[in-house]
Amino acid sequence: MKHPWINLETYTITQIIFLAAGTILWIVAYFIIIKNAIRYKKMEMPFLAVCSNIAWEFAWAWLLYTDLGRLFEWGLRVWFFMDVGIFIYTVKYGAKQMGIDIFGKKFVPFLLLLVVWWTPLFYFFETEGLDTKMGTTSAYMITVVMASLFVFNAARKGSGLIGTKQVAWLKFIGNLLMSVFVYLHHPEAHFLHLLTIAVFVLNIIYIIQVSKKSFSNAPSVE
Repeated sequence: MKHPWINLETYTITQIIFLAAGTILWIVAYFIIIKNAIRYKKMEMPFLAVCSNIAWEFAWAWLLYTDLGRLFEWGLRVWFFMDVGIFIYTVKYGAKQMGIDIFGKKFVPFLLLLVVWWTPLFYFFETEGLDTKMGTTSAYMITVVMASLFVFNAARKGSGLIGTKQVAWLKFIGNLLMSVFVYLHHPEAHFLHLLTIAVFVLNIIYIIQVSKKSFSNAPSVE
């Protein structure tokens, strides 16, 4: 029997709408991050977050099965290929995020090593029963780390850093919609709830930082 395009037995239409809307906003954010990397030759997403992101998306797009349905399987694959673009520009410009390039020519091997380490971690996290059937727990764990790194980079005011209001708001609203999904579908998952609160607060802080234009030398970044 073929898997349905959308699993409406496990998830309600309302839950699917919130999750899909959040996913779409993140895809738009990815597009803008790539566009700005090409334009300004700087990478907004922290390079440590890029490694965990592409590993998570590879694991869930190709190695693990999400019970959301085939539509979301293909959505994850689109997400993955966009993250490949982000990873390519992270290889080119990500080292600029450091005040001192401590890796030198070993920067790319370091990134690849992180991806190779993260991928089986996500795989076994699910197969050993620690994750949900759509990777919600692991996704929010790395999202907390990502949101923290965005805030950290913004506070550093480095010349190799860039922050945009578009990305700040898209990831805030995207995560907010996904958090609503979490509360609707996992009403008793208090660990997940705490993670969503952390992401919410960190995203607000990042919006404030970007709104003050306290960092980035890129001209007219909005």
